[in-house]
Amino acid sequence: MDRRRWLTVAIESGIFWPTKETVLSYEGHEFLLRPETNELAPTVALALDDPNQSDVALLLVRRFLSALAWVEGGFLRETTTIETGGGPGRIGKGPGARMINPHFRVDYMPTAPSSRAKLCLALYREAQNLNSPPFQFLGYFKVINTLYASGSEQKKWINSTLPKLNDFFAQERLRELRKAHTDVGSYLYESGRCAVAHAFADPVVDPDDPSDTRRLIQDLPVIKALAEFAIEHEFSVKSRKTFRSDHLYQLEGFRELFGTVIVTELKEKREVGRDRFPSIPRLSFRTRGNDRYEAFENLIAEVVTITGEVWLRCRTEPPLLQLGVGLDFACECIDFDLKNGVRLIDDGSLTAIRYALDDNRFFHDMIRNGELEIWDFERAKLLGRTDPLLPVNVDVCGTIENLAATRSRLESMLAARTKTPPA
Repeated sequence: MDRRRWLTVAIESGIFWPTKETVLSYEGHEFLLRPETNELAPTVALALDDPNQSDVALLLVRRFLSALAWVEGGFLRETTTIETGGGPGRIGKGPGARMINPHFRVDYMPTAPSSRAKLCLALYREAQNLNSPPFQFLGYFKVINTLYASGSEQKKWINSTLPKLNDFFAQERLRELRKAHTDVGSYLYESGRCAVAHAFADPVVDPDDPSDTRRLIQDLPVIKALAEFAIEHEFSVKSRKTFRSDHLYQLEGFRELFGTVIVTELKEKREVGRDRFPSIPRLSFRTRGNDRYEAFENLIAEVVTITGEVWLRCRTEPPLLQLGVGLDFACECIDFDLKNGVRLIDDGSLTAIRYALDDNRFFHDMIRNGELEIWDFERAKLLGRTDPLLPVNVDVCGTIENLAATRSRLESMLAARTKTPPA
């Protein structure tokens, strides 16, 4: 029986939430995400190491929610918090729409490198959670306020940063603002930040005045983009967009396997002798979210060529299936040819047909925007993965029909060989 005490926080979610219980690790703690139902709210639960440390646990949950809101780009509002013994509690909810994702998976959670960075993520989530445009504007502006104490310094930073923003809606609004204001930083500070925060002098934002709220709604993309720029570039918290554009995750495990020296030389496209590489573990090739393929599990792998990128030859034992894959460290990507990267050998055995059926299913799963994953079979460790495959100049529907026809033929061959006694 679970004798721990649990802190459970119910939320209103502006991101797509998992439809089954999901555990996410963040900064050394395990957070249990529980799904929403028709009667129950989505919740985050954390086991209490010390029943007297409820505030500490709630702070950890809030830090987690702030990081998740930053990555997923939506609000996560707390509604109710409870403590229970024997397991995490469930919390009811009122009526409302549900945002769910049956395939929920988080690949990146940022670690804020400083207390101020943590504060900025908290302020950012707070701003996202607000449904008042004036206070949402002020919430995003508070992120800028963490950089500089004085208004003049904040305005100077804003004006120097505006040309660096690449958000489409922020750029659209900036074009309009520059027509009316020579100093956009002063406008945002005085007619936005000060006008919302104070009510003793003009300009003042009147929450009932549609023109005031309309103007601030139009300005929100600019101040939000400024807050995001500050978090990422001043406090070194990568956004999900930057994480994906860097795509360092594609070869993350192989970098660790090969070591810093070899990887640096490969990135610089210097010659690296084959004898310097460590032995390659048995590899498994999978597609994200799909069942495994017997033919692609526990493959013998070896380095065969190094031509700016490392090419691996992988095979079953006996070698009825061979697969080639390139590790391009200069471009931080996996090079795999879906059409020609796999070679099958039919020795007349049942195994050969089963492998051909696995290859057929593998091709089917990949052509449908599949993500290739390469695993260390023995350590059950993910070494690398690709982005979703986007077929170019391919009739996907026709390809899937052809694969189905091929699969039918292979299943007939398998049935025939099963009935034929071995020679």
